[in-house]
Amino acid sequence: MPAKSRIPGGLRGRAIIAIGALLFLASLFCAVALTLPSDTILSTLRPVLLSHGADLSAQDARFLFPAGIRLTGVTLSFPGTPPVALDEIVATWEWTGLFRWGPARLRFRKGEASGDLRFSPAFWSPKSGTVLLSGVSSSDFPLSIFSTSGAGFSIRQVEARWNVQGGKVTASGSGTFQFLQVPIPTPGSPIREARIEGVSLSFLVREKAFLIPKLLGTFEGSQVDGTGEIKGALSPRYSMMTLHLRIRNPFEGRVGLLFDMLSKNAKNANLRIVGTLAAPMGEFQFF
Repeated sequence: MPAKSRIPGGLRGRAIIAIGALLFLASLFCAVALTLPSDTILSTLRPVLLSHGADLSAQDARFLFPAGIRLTGVTLSFPGTPPVALDEIVATWEWTGLFRWGPARLRFRKGEASGDLRFSPAFWSPKSGTVLLSGVSSSDFPLSIFSTSGAGFSIRQVEARWNVQGGKVTASGSGTFQFLQVPIPTPGSPIREARIEGVSLSFLVREKAFLIPKLLGTFEGSQVDGTGEIKGALSPRYSMMTLHLRIRNPFEGRVGLLFDMLSKNAKNANLRIVGTLAAPMGEFQFF
């Protein structure tokens, strides 16, 4: 029988010493990181974020074992927009996420609103990822247009997956909203705003356009369905949106009384929503 190969005693001893040294250094690094003061962590993070056009301040910052950072009392701002206050931001690297090709994870929370984003391993320049939003509403964004125009929204849950190939972003997902609300500025209209309740929709991102192939909801008890498109969705103030919503059986129930004041002879009604994401406007069309 062939003799079994054995690791020489000296080599085995050096391997044990090397492993022990690595474990000691890792433990030392974790101990130092976990005890770093908040100001030191923030002074390291801020220049990185500023290089990407974002500024950040926080009341407290702490490292998380084994690889993560937790910020509380956060204020995040981008050029040209009011700062956004968040209760908490947690950024972690989760080895188990490699099985889903999304080990980098970023979570935020503000009251009942929360977001969960996962990125591909190169988190500084991710090529794919997922996003899950829950409980986010227009009241979470300090844009005066939402409080003055009458526009608003409340997300129940939105989930999407995105990829970047050749510098082009593609994405697909679906979501549900408590409501979507738009003002109706038409002179003489007895309806000053349209509130679509119980909204569900699917969406795609193709060639910088946010496409909505299916949208369902209710308006004053009548069923609503439609499609839409948003161009420049990442810049709410400068985006251009068009939604075409069909109101089924518009002259039944409470909604019938409203439409009767707007048009005496129409048999069908649509709600057309145009404008920017931050300031959409609705218009009823009868035919």
